[in-house]
Amino acid sequence: MLSCVLPAAIVSAFLIYDHYRVERASLLGEAMATARSMVSVVDRDFDTVITALSALSVSDDIDETDIAEFRRQATNVHAILPITEIVLYDAPTRRQLMNTAAGSSPVAAGNAALLRDVMRTAQPVVTGLTAGGADGQTITVGVPVVRGGVVRYVLAAQVLPAALGAILRDQQIPATWRASVLDDGLRIVARNVDIERYRGTLPAPDLVERMRRQQEDTFEGSTVDGNPVVMLYSRSTKSGWGVSLGIPHANLAAGLMRTLESLIIATVVILALGLGMAWLVGGRIAHSVQALIGPATALGTGQHVQPAVVDFSEAQQVADSLLRAAAALDDARGRADNELRERRAAQEALQAADLRKDEFLATLAHELRNPMAPLVNALEIMRLGGPGKPPPPNVLDIIGRQLKQMVRLVDDLLDVSRITTGKLGIRAEPVVLQDVVAHSLETSGPLIAQRRHALSVDMPDQPVALHGDPTRLAQVLSNLLNNAAKYTPNGGRIALHAVRLHEPDRVRIEISDNGIGIAADVLPQVFDIFYQADRSLGRAQAGLGIGLSLARRLVELHGGALTASSPGKDLGSTFALELPVALDGAVPAQDDDAGTAPLPPLRVLVADDNIDHANTLRTLLIAAGQTVTVCYDGLSALRSADTFEPQIAFLDIGMPRMDGYELARRLRADPRQRDCMLVAVTGWGQEKDQQDSRAAGFHRHIVKPLAPAQLRALLQERASRATMHDTV
Repeated sequence: MLSCVLPAAIVSAFLIYDHYRVERASLLGEAMATARSMVSVVDRDFDTVITALSALSVSDDIDETDIAEFRRQATNVHAILPITEIVLYDAPTRRQLMNTAAGSSPVAAGNAALLRDVMRTAQPVVTGLTAGGADGQTITVGVPVVRGGVVRYVLAAQVLPAALGAILRDQQIPATWRASVLDDGLRIVARNVDIERYRGTLPAPDLVERMRRQQEDTFEGSTVDGNPVVMLYSRSTKSGWGVSLGIPHANLAAGLMRTLESLIIATVVILALGLGMAWLVGGRIAHSVQALIGPATALGTGQHVQPAVVDFSEAQQVADSLLRAAAALDDARGRADNELRERRAAQEALQAADLRKDEFLATLAHELRNPMAPLVNALEIMRLGGPGKPPPPNVLDIIGRQLKQMVRLVDDLLDVSRITTGKLGIRAEPVVLQDVVAHSLETSGPLIAQRRHALSVDMPDQPVALHGDPTRLAQVLSNLLNNAAKYTPNGGRIALHAVRLHEPDRVRIEISDNGIGIAADVLPQVFDIFYQADRSLGRAQAGLGIGLSLARRLVELHGGALTASSPGKDLGSTFALELPVALDGAVPAQDDDAGTAPLPPLRVLVADDNIDHANTLRTLLIAAGQTVTVCYDGLSALRSADTFEPQIAFLDIGMPRMDGYELARRLRADPRQRDCMLVAVTGWGQEKDQQDSRAAGFHRHIVKPLAPAQLRALLQERASRATMHDTV
């Protein structure tokens, strides 16, 4: 009997130990998964607050003098988040500007360390447990409010530690366990037992030491109140916050004790039943162990794990653990596959952007060289004619056309910069559609005539009043007409048709041609910036792939829409734009033509280190009957102004010895030059450059080249004023 029972007892003991080991590992694994889950929930809660504050940070109402609307928005966000208040700080002074909890009462300065960290990093910051709040301790989430690339304000939200205690309650931690949420300084923020006693204190020293060395661990340790436990923890790599779980040994040994009780009963039964029962139990054990080998092997090799059919509960627990581990492994593989696909997509997008950039730079070089070649040839033709001889009649026309082409390319590049930075704007005023169309036809007419196209224009009989930027609207129409002319073979047909729509009250302008058309696969991309359907070396049409993208953006700024359609390749195309009609129907008054009025003589100072530009501008001014002094650096211009006392000065910005900004400041500071009109004539044309010019004291900012009409208008403006004092 003993020889029969002993092997069964040994096998039972082995299975009991193995079950205990597996159950202990399973329990600790599940506990570690719980800790990780709680760390993720902590990070998610902070991310929720950060996301809400980040959404508030882009509100334009922050910058208003009266921030009542922004306070309302912040109060709505406050109501749905587990926070006590939302505070808006002025970053430079650290002064509170708004507090959803404080009302209109005075408020104190903010957390200096938080504000300093947010201003230094320009990133969201989450503090650890700090003094403050209704309960004496709080956690602060800070988000930068960036304006013009600088942290202008800081939005902060106060999170009570009690809000994090809900995470422990939601996880249904056993009452005998000890669970704690720790901040990035490893201070206790929430605890399932005695939180009021231990909040803000450090846990046991051995836990602190291990958490400072590594992100996760399981070890024999003790709780902060000295109870021996199996301690495990997980710490977030993102925020530095962590969760610790202390599991009493009694919980781990409970399964073993239950198994030992079963063993005693089983031993009595085995002794009673004898050899037959011993054989039966041994067979069942062997069958269960054998059944578990297949799933375990499949899990180790990464194959699909089939549920094991076993004969007792302990083996079933092992089988269930194998299934859970297999499911977790499949989930990890799925996440890894998704991340790999996302990385590949991102890499492909970067490669496409890099390719488009290279194509754009190559196209830009090509388009800039195209007008340079006839300019060089025209200059050589003029030299061959000899001094004093007039150039051939067409040479000046060639030079004018090619210079206009280069100016157009540069203007398009500037507009692209404004589009990408969100600074493209319009100057709206009352305008008549028929005038806009007439101006666009003046611009595009030469190209249409050169290509021998038949142009038909159909406009409403009555003037159509719009509220928009006449220059930009004419730019849109001339761009569409130029495209129709360029992409239609010589001798084609182009039609411009405008019709008034009354529901809603809009006007629709269609520009159609019978040219090369647009293929169906290309049509969705025609408005993409830098996109060109034909990238072959032999394409005859010049351009950077900017015009249609710019045209659509300009139409949208006017509250309209621009669309493209085509039956297909070689079947022509139609571009249609719709614009809102001015509600008041006012027709702008026509300006008197003062272009031929004689100009009174003025004292004019010209300062530019580009000698050719300075000398040619002097020639134009002398031809207009002005008295001119020219200098080629800022310091010489300042000295010359002392004796010359100019009435108007055309100043470059980037000059040696003294730049144009400093020169303008010096002239404005001199009481004798208070009536001098200062005009910046420069190649720098961004909005910031114009703001810098106004700050330095310039009255006008002109981007080179200075057109003759602009020059005459500026001289006429200065001549019409008795003084320029306080006109900036």
